[in-house]
Amino acid sequence: MLCSKITFFLAAVQLITVSAFAGEAIEQDPKFIEVAQRFQTEFGLSLKLAPVDDPVFAKNYVVTTLKPEHHDHTLQILTWMEAELKRYPSGFVKKHSPKNLVLANAYISKSAKGPAATYSPTLTAEKASDSILVTVPTKMTPTIEILGRGYVHQMLFTNILANVKDADSPINLAHWKTLESDDSKLETIPAKNLVKSSNGREGLYKMLWDAWELNELTNIAKTDPKAKQRIDLMKRLMTSLDPQFDEAFWTALAVVPEDQRTICLNDLADTQSNAKIKADADIQSDISKLEKQWGFKVLWEPGSAAPPMPVKVRLEYSYFTDKKLNEFKAFIHMCREQLEIYPEPIIKRLNVKNLYMLDTFNFRGAGVAGQGMSWLPQVSFAYGLRTFDPAVVKSMDFLRRTIHHEVLHLMDRAFSKEGGPIHGTNWDSLNQEGFHYKIGSPSALNSPSQLRFYKDNTKWQGFAEPYGMNIATDDRATLYGRLMTAHLADEGRGDQPFLEKLKTDPILKVKTDRLIAFFLSLQQELAISTTNPWFSRLEGACPPQKDK
Repeated sequence: MLCSKITFFLAAVQLITVSAFAGEAIEQDPKFIEVAQRFQTEFGLSLKLAPVDDPVFAKNYVVTTLKPEHHDHTLQILTWMEAELKRYPSGFVKKHSPKNLVLANAYISKSAKGPAATYSPTLTAEKASDSILVTVPTKMTPTIEILGRGYVHQMLFTNILANVKDADSPINLAHWKTLESDDSKLETIPAKNLVKSSNGREGLYKMLWDAWELNELTNIAKTDPKAKQRIDLMKRLMTSLDPQFDEAFWTALAVVPEDQRTICLNDLADTQSNAKIKADADIQSDISKLEKQWGFKVLWEPGSAAPPMPVKVRLEYSYFTDKKLNEFKAFIHMCREQLEIYPEPIIKRLNVKNLYMLDTFNFRGAGVAGQGMSWLPQVSFAYGLRTFDPAVVKSMDFLRRTIHHEVLHLMDRAFSKEGGPIHGTNWDSLNQEGFHYKIGSPSALNSPSQLRFYKDNTKWQGFAEPYGMNIATDDRATLYGRLMTAHLADEGRGDQPFLEKLKTDPILKVKTDRLIAFFLSLQQELAISTTNPWFSRLEGACPPQKDK
């Protein structure tokens, strides 16, 4: 028994010694020392590592101290914490922040019920020690950084609120609760979540530092007076604490930083990630044929330029690596087969500059399968294939339609003219009386989410796909995509649901005839042979008839 106690005692001593040594290894690192000096000079924050036996923290937390393997993550977290704190006016953090920054691998609250894993990284203001407790996780992900940057501001504001003692202050909780917005009339989940978060003081404050959320909330506040009041109150509070929070400061805060606007998800340090794709003769042959016929550049390698997006659009993208060699090979071949049927006069007039072949393609917070970038001085295509699976028939059919869908957007812009068969009201008037597209409708500001809109409008005839109800250009593009692939779908068995719908939906048939009439005029204008494979395929899906 005595031997067991001695063994336990020696193990405990060893654990404390190792923990202390681990902390010293990080604290004595020159890079950590340099960062610590900057935090002290610029923000008045003393950087410390939580000791294993600290009596203050031990009252409330079970603390897991940092180890040498946490060194890089510690510096990484401190780097983006420093970047966020630098966004404040000079001297503000020194005056309004706690004085110590204490780092650990985990702080598990003793009051938590049941097993309580940390949600890392968290930042907690600990008033008893005038500290900010920072969790440095064992595993880092991009999501952790996004959340952690927000925690920096939330923590600082918690400390500010603790010093607001005036019961009559507009920021007082009792008064603030009278300004809560009702989110029940909002249709989209993101909008509901945004309003719910902004109903809380900490939630709204954190949004001020996220240009994306601030701009979205500002738009909501245009029709929600309580949201506007909350935003104005928060700004007035900060200005009362420091006059440097002036109108110019708030304007700058709403500008999306370039490094947050366009984000490449490829590991650009891995220069061999696409060696097999480069060496694949079939892939390179398809790329070469596309570039030769269309005159554009196919961009697919990691490190290629980002697809150009409007200034206020957040873009996350990645190019292809060998991990998706089979998917890339299948799509580039299908793309070549579908695009090679277009006649030279159309290709020449479209004058496409680039074809972006992307794996991940997210913008405006949603994954995108295709985009015809007609807003550029010289137009481009982009396709996002993150979910593409060549072994799944429906996936092949969807991307095949998408290829032609995006071409139609470019042709619509290039060739549709005032008074033409598909221009303006000449197309819109084909819809049933009372129907309005989701975008541009009289009630667009209060329009529900896409899925809800589709569900509420199933009664209307005349649409190849529900997506066509968004806007007239998508109405035409979805119909065109179906027509161009109708007999190729389902492994050559044909798109039977669509072909049957053409027989039973008179409005869809009239739209089809109107679309073909547009291409007939284009065929005559550009002197394209009616036996051209592009026109033959279009007409073969549904021979033209006069509008009824």
